[in-house]
Amino acid sequence: MDRLLTATIAVIQDKGLSGATVPEIAAAAGVATGSLYRRFTDKDDLFRAAFLNLLESTAEANRAGLKPQLFAGVPLETALRSVARSLIQQYRTHPALLKALDRFLETQEGSEFHARALELIAANFQLIVDAVSVLERQITRPQPRRAIAFALMSATTLIEMRGLHKAAFWDRALPLEDEALLSETTQLMFAYLTGPA
Repeated sequence: MDRLLTATIAVIQDKGLSGATVPEIAAAAGVATGSLYRRFTDKDDLFRAAFLNLLESTAEANRAGLKPQLFAGVPLETALRSVARSLIQQYRTHPALLKALDRFLETQEGSEFHARALELIAANFQLIVDAVSVLERQITRPQPRRAIAFALMSATTLIEMRGLHKAAFWDRALPLEDEALLSETTQLMFAYLTGPA
């Protein structure tokens, strides 16, 4: 089962959501196409299982790695830069997969899958907020935790737009290499969190 879910994610990452066919996924997993349909009712059922498996694995890894003491004693700007660098790297390494997840979530609105996937994504985001919150004494906003969440959400949105929508307004209005995006995003968060309340 794990091999099949891993193969599904690999094919989606390589071919995108619309290019990932059941025969190709079965071949990548080394199983017969018919055996895949004995486990899953259709392709969407397989995609739901694969995406949830990916999100649960990511949540588990983040719970192990994103401990509050991760940034203890670190300057706030350094912590924010580290988070922004990780986000940029994520969108650079897995753009097709993240775009596919985004599109698939849109088609599943109102379903149990949609609710569970958003719950896992929110939990992962909360782990980042918790890790940065150890530095709340360096923050001048009146509600530091809320401000951290807002700053990180803003940065995530910027990086996601830049990473997933290549032909978007960004490239024409403000073309930025990754290092420039990292610097600007870090400064944006830092200025918001340490500026006048």
